[in-house]
Amino acid sequence: MRKQKLINALLYAVECDNRIGRTKLLKFIFFVDLIYYNQRGTTLCGTTYIRMPKGPAEATAFQLTSESNAYFDVKTPTANVHAGRRAPGSSLRRNIHESYEYRPRSKADLTVFTPYERVLLWSVLQWMKFKRTDLISDTSHYFRLWKEFSDGEDIPLEYFQLNRRERLYLEQSGLHADGFERTFCMSILPLSTEVAGALHPLNAERIATVEEVLDSFIAAYPLPALEIFYDAYLAWDDAYRSTLRHNPSHAPALAAEGCDALCFVSHVVAMHMVPAVYREERLQEFCDTAERRFNTERNAILCDNPPSLPPDTDEEVSSLVDMAMRISLDLACSESSTGRR
Repeated sequence: MRKQKLINALLYAVECDNRIGRTKLLKFIFFVDLIYYNQRGTTLCGTTYIRMPKGPAEATAFQLTSESNAYFDVKTPTANVHAGRRAPGSSLRRNIHESYEYRPRSKADLTVFTPYERVLLWSVLQWMKFKRTDLISDTSHYFRLWKEFSDGEDIPLEYFQLNRRERLYLEQSGLHADGFERTFCMSILPLSTEVAGALHPLNAERIATVEEVLDSFIAAYPLPALEIFYDAYLAWDDAYRSTLRHNPSHAPALAAEGCDALCFVSHVVAMHMVPAVYREERLQEFCDTAERRFNTERNAILCDNPPSLPPDTDEEVSSLVDMAMRISLDLACSESSTGRR
């Protein structure tokens, strides 16, 4: 599944900018994975990163962007020979231009991505659009995952976990990987896997311990910054507490759905996409839809009849996300400074 997402992310980037070069394509995948890892504890597209002179590169993406394959026709760089008068003993000067050109052989399938994943792809492309390639590479050189390795070495994915200084630098550079959603996802996702693997039913002491974590999330919830999502979040909280008592095996799926919805709204807010990209009423529509879905799931859990609702089948959710994909790439969020909340 991760390779499928990698291929479709590359296809999507080329569809959005048919002049995008190889270095930017590789940095696009890197920054998407860097942000996603710091929100969810795993990468979205890549599995193996290699330290390269211009920054970290995902191994499969490096291969797919180097020559024509089943997904792209690739025009590779050529060596331009500058003829002219030469000093005695000198040779003709060769100037290698990075002129990779990509023509997709199929359209990107965005249905493999959740709403948050789609808006993350879009916003990273926007951030890159009007930046010089060398500046984007320089940004990737700031992190320990590049500094502490030599060219050609594999970068362990645990190095993608940024420290506070690195997260602040990423925010100051115009990208977002911190906030309540990071605290929430990095805690609730592994906790949910643990709960689902425990003996059922959970005893009262174990339930109380998990509910203390849920109570701490409510206490830390960032009002008024994410007030628009608050009712949906409380609906998720109710559904999660219900699954602890009735069927903890559903905890991982419910946690993943809650993380995606929260990350989607938080990313839109943190990247200042309202109202330039999203009208507030459309974002409210997304939140209302999420609230109804979580309430439906809570009721189904109480009846021990969980609905089979994949995260991106609801028409209202799809229409909102599709709108993001249609936004003009001239609306580059990177043009305005993005600070920490």
